[in-house]
Amino acid sequence: MNLKSNQLGDIEIQEDQVVNFPLGIPGFEDHHQFAIFALDESSPFFYMHSVSDADLCLVLGVPFVFFPDYELELGEDGQDILGVEKSDEEMAVFVVLTIPEDFKETTANLVAPVVVNPTTRTGIQYVQGNSSYQIRNRIFSSEGQGK
Repeated sequence: MNLKSNQLGDIEIQEDQVVNFPLGIPGFEDHHQFAIFALDESSPFFYMHSVSDADLCLVLGVPFVFFPDYELELGEDGQDILGVEKSDEEMAVFVVLTIPEDFKETTANLVAPVVVNPTTRTGIQYVQGNSSYQIRNRIFSSEGQGK
């Protein structure tokens, strides 16, 4: 499948890289299909690109690489949307990154991770209510990370 991107050019993606977000994501509720793919094979960084909008591309990171103690409390409503039958079922968890001009100042949103059920290829951006995490956590500094 060919993905048109204004930021990345034309990209060939596999069908199994496309994830359905039944609720969209906050701020982009009308967008339901996103391709999620790594920057490179061993990278903890991923692109999450809308299949239908050539301008909509987010950068994600694997939170456990930068925040080893990160915990996600996925509520029953999130489990239902993702089609999770058991609470210990493996999910892919990402955090949305904000990358300023100075890459060393990159922050991660730990409050609202992107959670994907790789079996059903269904995803949500799950806002953790009453979270002690912050929206902007520097990923390259030990100060202000996590809780």
